Amino acid sequence: MIKNIKKLTTKNKLFKIIISIALIISLILNFTNIPKAEEESQTQEQFKTLNNNINKNEAIYKINELNLYETNKIFNYYYNEEFEKCYNYCYDLIKKDAGNSAAYIFYLASAYQLNKLQETINSIDKSYYEYTKELISKNNQILENDKVYQYLSLLNAYSNLFLYYTSEGKSKESYLEEALNNFRNALFFPASYSSIYTGLSIVYYEKGLNERAISNINRALSITPNDPIALEYYAKLQNKLQNYQLTISKLERFQNLIQYPDLIFLLGYAYEMTNEIDKAIETYNLTYNLDPKLLGNGYIALLRLGDIYLNQKKDKNKAIEIYNLILQVIPDSIAAKTKIEEAQKNENLNKSNENKLKKNK
Repeated sequence: MIKNIKKLTTKNKLFKIIISIALIISLILNFTNIPKAEEESQTQEQFKTLNNNINKNEAIYKINELNLYETNKIFNYYYNEEFEKCYNYCYDLIKKDAGNSAAYIFYLASAYQLNKLQETINSIDKSYYEYTKELISKNNQILENDKVYQYLSLLNAYSNLFLYYTSEGKSKESYLEEALNNFRNALFFPASYSSIYTGLSIVYYEKGLNERAISNINRALSITPNDPIALEYYAKLQNKLQNYQLTISKLERFQNLIQYPDLIFLLGYAYEMTNEIDKAIETYNLTYNLDPKLLGNGYIALLRLGDIYLNQKKDKNKAIEIYNLILQVIPDSIAAKTKIEEAQKNENLNKSNENKLKKNK
């Protein structure tokens, strides 16, 4: 986990007040277009009903499926360490489609890998305030109707969410609250973007508000059924609640369509937890193939794959071979070294027991 990202410089207070007033006026002018607030289930039974009904509703709301060729290029660039290409490509996608959640996430992740995260967020911040100021100066201009304002607002929201993940200390929670406010303000956009509800679902997931999280995830998926980030958090939440079959039923059809290793891993984990071991092996292998540099869940996939061969398949040599794949990429991996030592120790113990049995005979 990335650490110690400092708070960016504060804005001019007077200007922030002016923008706040302008936003309020804009919201009043645009009141008739306000979408419904995020749904929140009140009971566990309602929570289950949301999950049961989402499949029935999907056929109605398939209005903005992502171009998976374009989206998969994000993952291909990033997980093969082509960070500069990923960085530029994601920004172009954001300008083209403000609803592409993956583009925001990997634009910022690539910025970090290129050691220009703070520079990037400063640039986002500056662009947002300067463009907002320009719009305010125009008469009868409703901010939320402007396409550039929309994607700059969402970039601002995802920036705060990313800073939450990469910070520690007292400022950490403040980033999450700021991200929540940013995403809530985006609810007033005339267009419904899945990236808004995906962002809200991530915030609520981090706050442990599971019902609000699933409500917003379902809304994101009703807008864009193949949103990889929304699907990822759907699976994270269902696996967390041990609803593994729900993860499987949702993700199986995307296994060979969305080339996002962190998403595919969650499907493999659900297979493993439901004792579908051969499917788990296939899916963990796919995760590794999509993440050969072990930047994401490819690392955990190899650890779990090795454990399956060691403990369930009883194939010590295959297990060690898999753990060694980790060491080829991360030579100082303590976890992989420990696993190999355990496998060799178990083999020596088994041989010792066999020798004792032979002597007793």
